Amino acid sequence: YDMHGYVEEWCLDWYGPYVEGNTVDPVGYGDGEFKVTRGGSHATEPYYLRSANRMAALPDDRSWLIGFRAVIGGVPASKPLDPPPRPLCLSGVNLRKPKDIGTGPPADLPFFTGPIPFEKVPPGSFGPMFSEHNHLPAVIECPNGDLLAVWFSCYRERGRELTLLGSRLRHGAAEWDDPSPFWDAPDRNMTGSVLWREGDRIYLFCALSASATWGNMIICLRYSDDSGATWSKPEIIVPDHATGQVLPINLPFRGASGSIFVPCDDGARSSTVLLESTDDGTSWHLTSGRIDGIHAAVARLGDGRILAFGRRKGGDPRPMPQSISTDGGDHWSVTDSPFDAVSGGQRPVILMLKEGPLALFSFTKGMDITDRSGTAIKVDGLFGAVSFDDGVTWPVRRLITDDGPGRDVDGGGWTGRFWMSRTTGEPKGYLTAVQGSNGIIHLLSSRNHYRFNLKWLETPAAGE
Repeated sequence: YDMHGYVEEWCLDWYGPYVEGNTVDPVGYGDGEFKVTRGGSHATEPYYLRSANRMAALPDDRSWLIGFRAVIGGVPASKPLDPPPRPLCLSGVNLRKPKDIGTGPPADLPFFTGPIPFEKVPPGSFGPMFSEHNHLPAVIECPNGDLLAVWFSCYRERGRELTLLGSRLRHGAAEWDDPSPFWDAPDRNMTGSVLWREGDRIYLFCALSASATWGNMIICLRYSDDSGATWSKPEIIVPDHATGQVLPINLPFRGASGSIFVPCDDGARSSTVLLESTDDGTSWHLTSGRIDGIHAAVARLGDGRILAFGRRKGGDPRPMPQSISTDGGDHWSVTDSPFDAVSGGQRPVILMLKEGPLALFSFTKGMDITDRSGTAIKVDGLFGAVSFDDGVTWPVRRLITDDGPGRDVDGGGWTGRFWMSRTTGEPKGYLTAVQGSNGIIHLLSSRNHYRFNLKWLETPAAGE
């Protein structure tokens, strides 16, 4: 009775894929990350409001949408199922650190290659991968030299079907692996996720919703000590679904005081807030200050201050806002930056490079630069800028293209196809970046992967 509506109901079973063939008194899997819930709940789309629909939730989670009913009876004596096969992005991982991981092109010579696609979901895919909508990537260099990229895939961004896919550019390989499922909270929206590495440990911060939309999030943490081959069970670090649409959005970093900071969108306030841990991840809290704009690119400066570039609401004609905090994110001073505003389908990223300078990657609708011949040219699209004085000035500005003949490129995501030339680059994309052990900067947009070094950024574009 009353199996539709009211609240979802916890089940004893661990969630996992069904197997072919008949079973008697099945008990599911012997272990897992999620417990099954059934029945749908109030505020649920009719498609999921079915007693046969099998959803899932983290065992430590709780919300106003999940309850239970008591069943009197013994647990069946059936044998639990064996663990399901591992996806490609978690399989065949080399557990050794290669000797040549720090070897790359000479640092005093310009190096650039790309773009090559990392997001290669086959056209027409409709679960577990979706060709309709793929973006918001995160990328990390693993201790074994692989690049691991993670991004969300869905039919619609506010839907329950949203899942995280992953792919590897294995050390020494020329192309990325085909994509595969990386992690999925079944029938839960999980819009925001970021990767961070410290030492040999890789961390994944991810938001999970209580219902179908991207609001009412919790934030959980997983980590891997074997280059992303296996991961810890999720730990909920922000448990209150009532916090709203707060989700990890850009690169984590260590503050001057030793705190770990994770930039998070605060969608309700169209701003970015920092999730902070002062005890190496044991406990977490949101800082009281707000960065102007969502999707902020954030970095710690050499003197300990925190610098951020955000995205104001669409249509705001002012330049991209620049926010600076001197007290660990509790207060921010805001000025206009020297860069064009970013808007829908665009997210900037900032890196403190190993060589010392600060590198910002964003988008322009018309930037004046000087090419190698000394000729002034106007460029549009994806660019990189370098500061040698903690963001006070940005003397180096470079369009991210190969300076070659114009050609048509697929940008995926909300970007679509675009024309790449010496004066036009990718017009949109949710950017993420990491600098490898060999000094190469890996810049990912919604679909494409660019590789270059600091010397290339500092070298003016070739003339006609």
